[in-house]
Amino acid sequence: MKNIAIVAHKHLPQPDDDLVYFLHKKNGYNIFHIKHSFSDTKDRRSVLDHYPNWRKIKREKSLDYAFLPESLIYFKEFFFTAKWLLSAKRKIDIFVGMDGLCALFGIFLKTLGICKKVVYWNMDFVPFGRFENKWKNSIYHRINIFACKNSDEVWDLSQKMIKGRKIFFGIDEDVYKFHRVVPYGVWTDRIKRVPYKSCQKNTLVFMGHLLAKQGVDVVIKKIPEIIKKNPNFIFKIIGDGNYKGQLVNLANQLSVGKYCKFLGKIVTITLENEIANSSVAIAPYRKTNDNYTYYADPGKVKTYLACGVPVLLTNIPWNAKEIEKGKCGLIIHDDGKDLIEKLTFIMKPKINSEFRKNAIEYSKGFDYEKIFSDLDI
Repeated sequence: MKNIAIVAHKHLPQPDDDLVYFLHKKNGYNIFHIKHSFSDTKDRRSVLDHYPNWRKIKREKSLDYAFLPESLIYFKEFFFTAKWLLSAKRKIDIFVGMDGLCALFGIFLKTLGICKKVVYWNMDFVPFGRFENKWKNSIYHRINIFACKNSDEVWDLSQKMIKGRKIFFGIDEDVYKFHRVVPYGVWTDRIKRVPYKSCQKNTLVFMGHLLAKQGVDVVIKKIPEIIKKNPNFIFKIIGDGNYKGQLVNLANQLSVGKYCKFLGKIVTITLENEIANSSVAIAPYRKTNDNYTYYADPGKVKTYLACGVPVLLTNIPWNAKEIEKGKCGLIIHDDGKDLIEKLTFIMKPKINSEFRKNAIEYSKGFDYEKIFSDLDI
């Protein structure tokens, strides 16, 4: 059996979960899925989900290390990563790090003889403002550049990441030992789509990490005007994050709390079902220096479309214009000035039904079954 380690910093479902799901469906893999909590989540635990074969799963959790200063948290993460991988009792054949720091863990473990091959699957590229602190930004970029140069393979979500590194850091493609684009995808066969006639016709859904730059507040501010046209309107907000409290307070201040359903964190198939039952989805990314989406790949947008739900999105994701051209969604301004007009239009029965069909067809181009099969792991 191949020993595969997949290591990530986690808050919501990411492609590492999908790669685990793909490998777990097949026989012949001993999978170590190690997940470290992000710094702005409620706890700072590390979790191991171990799949010793296609039938079983075992889980281990560390203590909550929220009491530690941030600098020591990363040593804790490396300790548990090494500890759990040593339990394999033979070398890890492939170590997949889902960010620069996780890839760095893999590179260190390779020098110690614990891993054979390190893959850096890069989930974001933010040339400016990734952190508020300048020295943190500097460390972040240095770690990512080191991981690009020293990993056996680099997987990027989009071609824009390669161009961004060259423009801002002078990293040419010949620096990588091996490179490929491995984008966000979806499990198209797993999703149960809902036709317009059966969906929750007055609902708008958002899914993601609740941060200021996600633009959820822009939607909430428009609800007093939206309900004048559609008194049955409901805004479903799926996810959690350090901005959630401010969003709840904003909704209450505007007396629109009853129109906002904060559903919290939902995972896997339940998440897809909740989205598929919605009328319209939204990705109101703001144009900020720390926006992850410009150079990456819009995972939430692809999930929306695969669920057969038309999307309103700002012109930040690389495929925004492609989505609008294919009549799967509409581009909106990040200040929300045209939100009500376009939301009203895309909720019309005939338009919504047409866009739902187009969204499903468009999503066939990024099925995870094909993406992962091509990797030949």
